[in-house]
Amino acid sequence: MEYSLLENGIDSLKKAKTNIEEFEKYYKESSYHFLKDSIIFLNHGIEILLKYILSKQNESLIFTDIDLYMEAKKILKDQNKGKKNPFEFNRRNVFDVNLSNGNKKKQLHTINLNEAIKRIKFLLDIDLSENVEAAITLINEYRNHITHHSIVLDESSVQELVEKIKFLYKYILDFFKDHITERNVMEEVDANRYLYTKQEWEQYQRDLEDYHHERAMSRISLDVDDM
Repeated sequence: MEYSLLENGIDSLKKAKTNIEEFEKYYKESSYHFLKDSIIFLNHGIEILLKYILSKQNESLIFTDIDLYMEAKKILKDQNKGKKNPFEFNRRNVFDVNLSNGNKKKQLHTINLNEAIKRIKFLLDIDLSENVEAAITLINEYRNHITHHSIVLDESSVQELVEKIKFLYKYILDFFKDHITERNVMEEVDANRYLYTKQEWEQYQRDLEDYHHERAMSRISLDVDDM
């Protein structure tokens, strides 16, 4: 069995859309778990596919500690060198390598979503529009609330969140279409993408502008408090 970053990411995006559709199908009070799952799967799919884009350039770019990655890579090459017995365990990737030395435990870790965004922008020079980056950040914040504590939304906020998830879905599929060319990600993930009226699109643009403004004012407040 082999389950690649690309297949993993595509699968999560499919599940994000399926869960949003299930949420809208049923009585809301009994279907919030679908909304929760759509946020988690969408966040996960985006993170994994951003890592996939980085790894295509160089696998080391998805690891927090590149020196430790190189150490694991060297051990992996040495251990697999000259192995001809088909029944002998063949270590397939750097996670199969034991990096611990005595009591000193060492472990490889991959980067988080925010670091993946930075490396995409500044190491690969791939532009992310403000809308895409803001939408990713917003979904990631909701995901963090869900997985680390809790989330409380009134009915209007829930509907607003659903629309933001749909818009992010559209934005991110367009982005991956441009930067993952070896497979048709959009067809595999979603043959029938969400459609919007002109009024819905304009309202979403206003929402994003408000979000940018609130984040900017928040940063200013933090700077003033630090003085």
